[in-house]
Amino acid sequence: MAQDTALNSSEKKALFRFVSLYTLSSIILVAIIAYLYYQKEIARQQNMCRIDLQNCTVKVESKLLKAKLFHKDYHFNPKEYRSSVGLFDQHKNPLYSSLTHSDVDFAHKMTKKPTYIHMVKKLDNPLLNVHYIVTEDTTMPVGKQQLLTLIMIVILFAFIFIAFVGYLLSKLLLKPVKEKIAQLDRFIKDSAHEINTPIASLLMSVSALKKKGTLDTKILNHIFISSKQISDVYNTLSHLAFDDITLQKVHKQINFKEIVEKSIEFYKEIAKAKQVRILSHLDDMTIMIDKDDAKKLINNLLSNAVKYNKVGKTITIRLEENILKVTDEGIGMNQNDKKVILKRYQRATQQQGGFGIGLDIVNSICQRYQIRLTIDSKKHHGSTFSLDFSAIALKT
Repeated sequence: MAQDTALNSSEKKALFRFVSLYTLSSIILVAIIAYLYYQKEIARQQNMCRIDLQNCTVKVESKLLKAKLFHKDYHFNPKEYRSSVGLFDQHKNPLYSSLTHSDVDFAHKMTKKPTYIHMVKKLDNPLLNVHYIVTEDTTMPVGKQQLLTLIMIVILFAFIFIAFVGYLLSKLLLKPVKEKIAQLDRFIKDSAHEINTPIASLLMSVSALKKKGTLDTKILNHIFISSKQISDVYNTLSHLAFDDITLQKVHKQINFKEIVEKSIEFYKEIAKAKQVRILSHLDDMTIMIDKDDAKKLINNLLSNAVKYNKVGKTITIRLEENILKVTDEGIGMNQNDKKVILKRYQRATQQQGGFGIGLDIVNSICQRYQIRLTIDSKKHHGSTFSLDFSAIALKT
């Protein structure tokens, strides 16, 4: 049966909160890393810019000094330098200049503006009337802006990617929760249906008795069967309620044949109402097991056989050579059904009642006592459940 994949309002809120928290925390972490990288990169670029301007200043000063020493004319060629250069006299008037920005602050050795950086060096010994050498860099601010833009783009894509991953993760996390909720929802509906049928039968039977004013064997039989069905439902519900609680198991020697006979007697009237016969061939077999677990084993196997058997057919129970076999002539199972039928809440068909728990109980008890469970079944040709008690059987 296909499950509804639509999210309800609570699930949508949980999904939104998880994605929001995951995305926000991840983006904050990414933003911190980006900020630290930005600061480190800016510091590196500023250091490189300072070194370039200093080298340019040294190159200009060296050329001025060379011209002075060799009594040559100084020829200013801006193309010789990687940076823009300005040469100023003692009154701070430009002698030669390729500066893009002429508003030089001679009071500071380095001036950082949004669009340019100036480095000013005052010569202790003027050269050829040059008292100040000013170098200019306009690439640093542009590179800074480009770096900031790149980081913002990376953060934006990181936000989209993290939100997408968060959404996928939340869907993966919600999937098992949704499946469990769907199973519980189906279980509650099945419980209501299972309990409602015998209760309705009891009420009708009691009402009929009141009208007649006398005892009617047939009506009493209906009450008896309905009471057993309610008892069966109660045993299943009590297993679900207390199975996870650690209870002390009392292992003792019991004659499993007696347990099987009582179970057959219990389900005989229920089977009769469905026109199902129960045939048995039972040998004595003594095993070491908790008595309640032994009852659950045969009760769930027999209940399952009665429930899924066809009207007018037979259930055969054999207990011999430490092996219990319960064979029905019911709907049977294919290979895929056999793979999942031992899992809780799984049923071979949705057309019959039940919770899909009985065989899960049988399987868990078998694993507890190392009882080997095998299933031989064919679709539309019935099933045989075999329990090998060799591991806990006592020699007589």
